[in-house]
Amino acid sequence: MDLDLEFLRELCLCPAPSGFEGAVQAVLRRRLEGVAETHGDPLGNLWADIGPEAGPQVLAVAHADQIGMIVTHVDEAGYLRIDAVGWLDHQLLPGHTVLVHGADGPVRGVVGRLPTHIVPEAERGKAAPIREQFVDIGAHDRAEALSRVAVGDPVTFDQGFSELSPGRFASLAIDNRAGVYAVVRGLELYAKAGGKARLTAVSSAHEETTYMGAKALGRRLRPDCVLVVDGTFTSDYPGVDAVRISGEVTLGGGPVLGLGTTTNRRLTSLAQEVAAEEGIAVQIMAHAGQMLTDAEELAAAGEAALLALFIPMRYVHSAAEVADASDIEATAKLIAALARRLGGVFEPGMFVP
Repeated sequence: MDLDLEFLRELCLCPAPSGFEGAVQAVLRRRLEGVAETHGDPLGNLWADIGPEAGPQVLAVAHADQIGMIVTHVDEAGYLRIDAVGWLDHQLLPGHTVLVHGADGPVRGVVGRLPTHIVPEAERGKAAPIREQFVDIGAHDRAEALSRVAVGDPVTFDQGFSELSPGRFASLAIDNRAGVYAVVRGLELYAKAGGKARLTAVSSAHEETTYMGAKALGRRLRPDCVLVVDGTFTSDYPGVDAVRISGEVTLGGGPVLGLGTTTNRRLTSLAQEVAAEEGIAVQIMAHAGQMLTDAEELAAAGEAALLALFIPMRYVHSAAEVADASDIEATAKLIAALARRLGGVFEPGMFVP
């Protein structure tokens, strides 16, 4: 099964920090037209269903939003002040270009940086807190800047989508557009093969900030099983300790099953069994506490068995994350295959310890 490169590229290049997920959801509505009816809510969530309503309700959830920034102030000289949306490392910004997504389209800017030559030696190699940084859009004054952007506009890295080598891609927002790709492709595969479960693909909102989209979805959709799909760290590049991240995870090694305090071990074992039957290699990562995904919020609804399914990624939460096509497609295949199996074996209470 080959990666649909243009679909993944389009998803990754959508500007959609938390609270601004509309661009991603618009792509999905077009993609799923003729496959499944899409639904949405005021929070920005989108979902689509395939399969009989009487079957077990299986949710495959991936978050649409990305880390980014928001314009908080425009000073008299026309410089923009910003704050982080999500877990953004402020050291990534100085000297880099960004896009401010204004009402009339994107406006390119540069995050200001003092020349190293004039920075006191004790301060070299350090970055100011993000609220002390500024974006230069070339405006002469405040009025000119405000004619192009506004307080409250979202800001993203100015970064493209590149194929580093056959099947390996670098882009902003691969966390978690690769996951969105996988749940949608999984739904498409399930639609072709059929099954007795009701599979719902969900592109959720606000994961990088408040998990508010997942909180609402757990109450609204009342699933029997939830497959949360997100990106996770790999241990296969310099400076990363497999012990510290609780698992040896490699790019191209297959989807990662998360074993944690909120995941359901019986559902995870079933996923491992299905993966083996389908010839899908899987990796394992342990989670002693929060997974920092939508998982806990969806599990808290109290009615669904939870499976944590991760796509390996290098350089998570940077301007250029790296993922492997085989991991993304294998995740989609596993989602569809597991939904088919659940349609045949599910019984109420089967995942209760």
